[in-house]
Amino acid sequence: MNNHLKKINRSQVAPWLAAAGFIGAGIAVRKFARTGAQHSVQFRGMTALITGGSRGLGLALAAELGGRGVRVAICARNQDELRSAQQRLASRHIDAAVFAADVTRQADIDSLVKRVLEHFGRIDILVNDAGKIVVGPVDAFTHSDYDEAMNLMFWAGLNMTFAVLPHMKKQGGGHVINITSVGGRVSVPHLLPYSCAKFAFVGFSTGLSAELRSENIDVLTVVPGLMRTGSYLNAEFKGASREEFTWFGLLGNLPGFSVAADYAAQEIVDAVQKRRHICTISLPAKVLIASEALMPEVVRELMTVINRYMLPGSSAKEPHIGKYLNPALNLVFQGATALGRSAASELNQ
Repeated sequence: MNNHLKKINRSQVAPWLAAAGFIGAGIAVRKFARTGAQHSVQFRGMTALITGGSRGLGLALAAELGGRGVRVAICARNQDELRSAQQRLASRHIDAAVFAADVTRQADIDSLVKRVLEHFGRIDILVNDAGKIVVGPVDAFTHSDYDEAMNLMFWAGLNMTFAVLPHMKKQGGGHVINITSVGGRVSVPHLLPYSCAKFAFVGFSTGLSAELRSENIDVLTVVPGLMRTGSYLNAEFKGASREEFTWFGLLGNLPGFSVAADYAAQEIVDAVQKRRHICTISLPAKVLIASEALMPEVVRELMTVINRYMLPGSSAKEPHIGKYLNPALNLVFQGATALGRSAASELNQ
């Protein structure tokens, strides 16, 4: 009997001992890593290339980096948006160079990197921020929606990184900042193509971080929660587009659930300065990620309830841009999204 109890106790205790050992090893590694990264990054005189830099978080990052003495190059597809962004940065005494390019095309990527190097002579920081949000139920999406999401939010970032890495290695180091999403850690209903691309980008970025640190190239995986960037106005909505726009706009702009873009930009640049591997932004995002890790069945059931009883259902495949939609609950919506509209105005949306 006693031998049987000993066997049970050992079988029960062994996993906990293993977990404790793993945690202890993690703490030791973390302490060692911090010791090795005591020297914070000095930004002044560096050059940053920011994709998706003409509006939203990309523009906020251009302002934050420029304010810390970094020479800034911003890239986007739309030349008019780039000029407007350049003027906004100039009003803050930041002289940004602008480059029109479609980062889903390899030829554009190669040309972009070449032009930036010709203009500045080096690229010390690459920010992969190009992205697009399309909201709707699974039946409203086609295969092309997944292709487009992967091309823009996974392959573009991967190809940009591989285009810049040889130059960073030749320079003796650099920084890659990959903007992913809490949607790349926890998949939520009505954002499936977006989540697929962001999950892939998280995997690429975190794995790359471990491989390149020894070459003095830091890779920061940024995992933002909801941010007030005004992006809901340029997002696309499928299915019951008016109702989709309403819930997405409300949730994405509520104080407490969302954070200001300039706060997020400061957090990101601070994380680069401290040479961190991962930067998760906002308490709700951290809670959601932890809940998914600790209670995955509970979180999936919660998402099921939200999808069934709170989100609209329709298989209409025609996309509609948010700024052209008339939201449901209009008076409530206008009041609740006031901060979002202000952010949209400031961030060139």
